[in-house]
Amino acid sequence: MASDLVAPTAATPARLRRELERAIRACTACGLHGGRTTPVVGEGPFEARLMIVGSKPRRHEDLQGKPFAGGTGNVLGHAMQVAGLDSQDAYLTTLVKCRPGDDRAATPDELEACGQHFRAQLQLVRPEVIVALGSFAASVLLGRSVNIERIAGYRLDVQGVTVIPTYHPADAVRGVPQAAGTLRRDLTAAKAVLDGRLPTGAQTMAELRARPAVGS
Repeated sequence: MASDLVAPTAATPARLRRELERAIRACTACGLHGGRTTPVVGEGPFEARLMIVGSKPRRHEDLQGKPFAGGTGNVLGHAMQVAGLDSQDAYLTTLVKCRPGDDRAATPDELEACGQHFRAQLQLVRPEVIVALGSFAASVLLGRSVNIERIAGYRLDVQGVTVIPTYHPADAVRGVPQAAGTLRRDLTAAKAVLDGRLPTGAQTMAELRARPAVGS
């Protein structure tokens, strides 16, 4: 899915938005639709420069039809406020749009089936920065398996888009000690990238490649 981060589209934003919402609400492409209460389309302005991406809806999201509700929503909202971001600064979404039973991880087939909807969101929003919440979302977006404890806060480049992996707010709800503080730090970094106060992922990688090798 990482190869689709900046895929072009010929559709107008207004038309793509209508088609996207209809397609997600009517989708029966995988078995997840059979157990959903409400599909979760996404929330926020389509002109946002920042996209915040989780892996899946959970129970509160499924009931309310919005991403990051309940305790996770409270943690994320507070972290955004600390970072100087408001609800109009980011588009919030998840990789799959229907809740997997028992909040398990989505299967590869489910990710593939829902990928058409996530790609449409990427095409419409065309974010400059993506904050990936949790190891699962980060692994999918980066195209390789990653451990969030090791990679949180890195500014990475995927086809010109800066991807910043960090902890999921659900980790903070579960009591992971470093999760809330790291989430606040990394959302603050995302805003700094957008404001030009921190290098983008591409600039960071270029700086690292330009450094002389140790001992040379």
